[in-house]
This record gives sequence, C-alpha cells and structure tokens, in this order.
Amino acid sequence: MAEDWGRDRDPDDLMVTVEHPMGTIEVPLSEWIARGPGPRPLLRPTAVRSRATGEALPLTVIPQRYRNEHPGR
Repeated sequence: MAEDWGRDRDPDDLMVTVEHPMGTIEVPLSEWIARGPGPRPLLRPTAVRSRATGEALPLTVIPQRYRNEHPGR
C-alpha cells in the first residue's frame, strides 16, 4: 500500500488516536513519533485527524514505522 505521507504534512497538525488499556488517548503525531509505542506490539494508532480542520484521515498519513504494524516494526 502506498503511503499518503508527504512533505506538506505537519506532524503537529495530525492528531493520532491510540486505544490504550487505561483508555483512549489523542496526541499530536509529533509526540507519537518522539515517544511512540516502544516495544508494546498491541499499542497502535486507531485513527488520525487534522487538528486544524477536524477531518478524519487515513492511517496511511502516519509513516509506516510509527503505525506499529508488523511490517513497520
């Protein structure tokens, strides 16, 4: 699958939703990239939206290595 990630995407504008055992959290993509899931294989983004517009976006706007999917780890 081709990635939608591009130079024009601002990681501070992309809000990533992560389902966590303690609850659902939403963080900017820039924070997810900096702190990420680490070695937790079941912790991955479930949704992403533009902070500026609220528009729901495909998960492919997140670079694959930060989606914590098997091929990206």
